[in-house]
Amino acid sequence: MAQNLVTILISAGGWGVAVVTLVIGYFERRAAREEERLAKTLDYFDGGSQRRSIGISMIEGVWLRNAKYHSVLVPVIANQIVYLLLSSDSHDAHNERNLVRLFMLFASIPKIQERYCDRRNDVCDALLRKYEGERKGIPIAPQTLRLWARELGYELPEE
Repeated sequence: MAQNLVTILISAGGWGVAVVTLVIGYFERRAAREEERLAKTLDYFDGGSQRRSIGISMIEGVWLRNAKYHSVLVPVIANQIVYLLLSSDSHDAHNERNLVRLFMLFASIPKIQERYCDRRNDVCDALLRKYEGERKGIPIAPQTLRLWARELGYELPEE
């Protein structure tokens, strides 16, 4: 009887190890797939307005709700905002909408001022430079720039 009990315990232990191994493997594969999908999403930001729009959609639909990816996404979003405001030569409807969508994503990050102060300051600086007359980049109405700055807790100077 004792020998049967030992055999059962050893068998159960073997099954336990197998189950734990399967579960760990599942989570490792899932994390690897997520990282691969995130890398593919970020690749969409190296092309034109259509590719950027796809990347934004991926962030809106998949990545933004998972805070562990914010440390990667926030700098990308901030950089895209700065680029579209100050550098882009493509002044089309797609990029205008992309800029609005990116700003809405950026402003929706919880505690942006505390957690990502440098990126927030980059965006605020770009808003200020655009407000002061930077000619390159997507044209944005001064009222919109003021509203966006206020949303980030920043006040642009009076005109």
